[in-house]
Amino acid sequence: MRAKICGITTLDDAMLAAQQGAWAVGFNFYQQSPRYVQPAHAKEIIKKLPKSVMKIGIFIDYSSCEIFRHVDEVGLDLIQIYSPIHASQALQKRMILCLQAASQSELPEPEVLQSYGYLLLDAPRHSDGLLGGTGRQSNWILAQSLAKQHRLILAGGLTAENVAAAIQSVNPYAVDVASGIECRPGLKQADRMTQFLERCNHVS
Repeated sequence: MRAKICGITTLDDAMLAAQQGAWAVGFNFYQQSPRYVQPAHAKEIIKKLPKSVMKIGIFIDYSSCEIFRHVDEVGLDLIQIYSPIHASQALQKRMILCLQAASQSELPEPEVLQSYGYLLLDAPRHSDGLLGGTGRQSNWILAQSLAKQHRLILAGGLTAENVAAAIQSVNPYAVDVASGIECRPGLKQADRMTQFLERCNHVS
């Protein structure tokens, strides 16, 4: 099973993820996030990663022009966004639309969902307004439905202890983890990451 290690801020964490077989690593460019990384620093990390690992940038409160500029400058493969933006069809197929939905009624229209290359289902947003990395679990029943029609990345409260059950229940395209393998926001714990990726590999 493909696994995305999100909230990367150090070269050591990125290299360990690559060595342990991660499908992708995610860099958070949202300045309000405790996992924020400057684009220039992310670029230096990306230069040292193998091409086989997907490099994903998370953008919130950026204009379309700013996003597209960073894609080229930083060396990103995919773009993760939290609200639909207009772009060419080719670019939209390189985008991950993040959904913080508790039920089907909270999703965008089907034609909007179909226009993106990937969907990511995270835990519903609470009153704290946090966008990802909360450790709260997403709706696996809703995820099951989405995974039948889209390349769905399942996020929200995943750990080494529950990721196998999540994969078997949802059958997603990939899984995403941040807080579930951290010592603190933005710093991964090596043994937790290794265990998480091993569980993903054993289920695949």
